[in-house]
Amino acid sequence: MWQSNIYTLLEKHQISFEIKTCDSPFELIYLPQQQIFLHFISLKIFQNITLPLDFFKDFSEKIQTQQQRIIHLWEDVYAHDAALVNARILAMCGYSKRLNARHCFVERIDSPTAEVFLNENHLQASVKSKFKYGLFLKAQYLEKFIDLALIQEKNKPLLIAVATFSAGRAMKYGERAGTRSYELLRFATLKNHHVVGGMDKLLKAFANEHQPDDVMSYADRDWSDGRSYKTLGFQKIENTPPQFFMVNKQTLERFSIIQSEGLKEQSFIQIFNAGSIKYIKILHDKEMAKD
Repeated sequence: MWQSNIYTLLEKHQISFEIKTCDSPFELIYLPQQQIFLHFISLKIFQNITLPLDFFKDFSEKIQTQQQRIIHLWEDVYAHDAALVNARILAMCGYSKRLNARHCFVERIDSPTAEVFLNENHLQASVKSKFKYGLFLKAQYLEKFIDLALIQEKNKPLLIAVATFSAGRAMKYGERAGTRSYELLRFATLKNHHVVGGMDKLLKAFANEHQPDDVMSYADRDWSDGRSYKTLGFQKIENTPPQFFMVNKQTLERFSIIQSEGLKEQSFIQIFNAGSIKYIKILHDKEMAKD
């Protein structure tokens, strides 16, 4: 069973956990020191039961009201990215190499560089974007913070985090009408590493170059309660509805509904997630600009 691999991982790092019984047909464990629930979503069980569309969303909200976190870990995600899932769980438990953004510098990077990095270090992989920024660890700090096996060239800075952004969009309606908004599409650090202040440094570099009125983004509620966005000064706008996906029964490959058009339905399982949380960081207030 794939869940047992997670148990082994936690035991190996001496992370205590408790098996919980609750109003869920899926396995659930609790990490008391980290106050994190791991919710193991078996595709076989999901296929053989009927759940309300808001099941995972409501579960997340229930946990969040208790000031705790929950990860809805789907079987197909673990099957395709076990190493990355393990690294992310360990990072949430404090088991990652920490360094500070002051040891790094920011540069624009090209599409192939961003795509390779995100495909290796982000659970949702790369996505089409307009602007790509890389956070590079300065060469003099490589041996202090990076395993030798990951150092390709001793005297060359190492790409350790990536943030990608959309093109600007002129807002025509609502409270933000007349402003220009951008979307933070992806952010990821090199797996097993945590850069304190890394996202903030990338965001400031982007803002200094493009002068956006605001930047918006979405927190995936299968993995996040949005606390990292709040730390960066983002404001919550709304909870978005759960999204549907199709999972191939044989390969466990996941597709969006649009990507799955034309595929044989009998070969797939339709699933849905916990939705997302929409956030916005206002960098230029139009009302203040009028004064």
